[in-house]
Amino acid sequence: MHAAAKKKILIVKPSSFGDIVQALPVAVGLRQAWPDAEIGWLAFDLYEPLLRDHHAIDRLILLPKRFLRPTHWLRLWRWVRRLREERFDMVLDLQGLFRSGLLTWLTGAPVRVGLATAREGSTFFYTETILEPPPPAQEKYLEFLRHFSIPPEPNAFGLLPPPLAVATLEEGRYVVLHPYSRWRTKLWPWRYYQELLTLMPETRFVAIGEGPWFPLEGPNLLDLRGSLPIPQLMAVLKNARAVLSTDSGPAHLAAALGAPTVALFGATDWRKTRPIGPRVHVEHFPTPCAPCLKRTCPQAIPMGCLTEIAPARVADLLRRIPGNAVVPEEFPSL
Repeated sequence: MHAAAKKKILIVKPSSFGDIVQALPVAVGLRQAWPDAEIGWLAFDLYEPLLRDHHAIDRLILLPKRFLRPTHWLRLWRWVRRLREERFDMVLDLQGLFRSGLLTWLTGAPVRVGLATAREGSTFFYTETILEPPPPAQEKYLEFLRHFSIPPEPNAFGLLPPPLAVATLEEGRYVVLHPYSRWRTKLWPWRYYQELLTLMPETRFVAIGEGPWFPLEGPNLLDLRGSLPIPQLMAVLKNARAVLSTDSGPAHLAAALGAPTVALFGATDWRKTRPIGPRVHVEHFPTPCAPCLKRTCPQAIPMGCLTEIAPARVADLLRRIPGNAVVPEEFPSL
């Protein structure tokens, strides 16, 4: 492929939030290597606000998740027919599952690339396969660029958040708390967040995220849980003095935006799935059973991997972050 050729490239990465964030350098690398190419991204429609204004993506192909239900098979068939009419020259399946492999094949593209370790028989749909490199997980996405001799830039996410629109927040003057995750075994005890507020009365905290309600209050807290659309979520994370989060999508987004990020890991393996960014610190407690990769803790005293991370330890980490002027050398490193 030459820079002058007008090629149509599709990246297939429907989900999830954090994985899409980590895969964005693929689009950036393709854009830098082939500036005249038309680059598309196939994703579930709920991720549209994250991707719609990205400079490396010319167009989004959005798949409504409801189309995957049996009652919507006719709409899905029409959607697939329109996808095939796009006539892509090359499709990269970054998801690596049967459904994404099938969609890759249904495009009819002559070049269909995926990992040799892709699951659920999806390699059947590829014309080219590439070997999966060692962790962290982002490396398997960057390998698609290396396959085409494009030097990857792991921190080139290309995200441009809008201006901060929360009137009561000042840039670099607050710490974001994201206490939620889809796995219970990723959750730092919720009572610890209240202890943290008490330990750091001098610090302005902002709580974000969607999940079960639990009490969290104090004169130094602004509670924005459940109320932030993705563009403003990006702005709040980008302008924070620091972000404290579970292993979750917002942790990956904060790291990608360059915010100093403290990511708390329990059941999942930080060596494989840690957030990628210039200012990331992973905090975990080395219990013998961690990482177990289980959604339910089988231990008699559950989730010691997270309960043993004391609020005082986290408060110490956050106090060591001097502000938005922080450089990686000043931040606790892996």
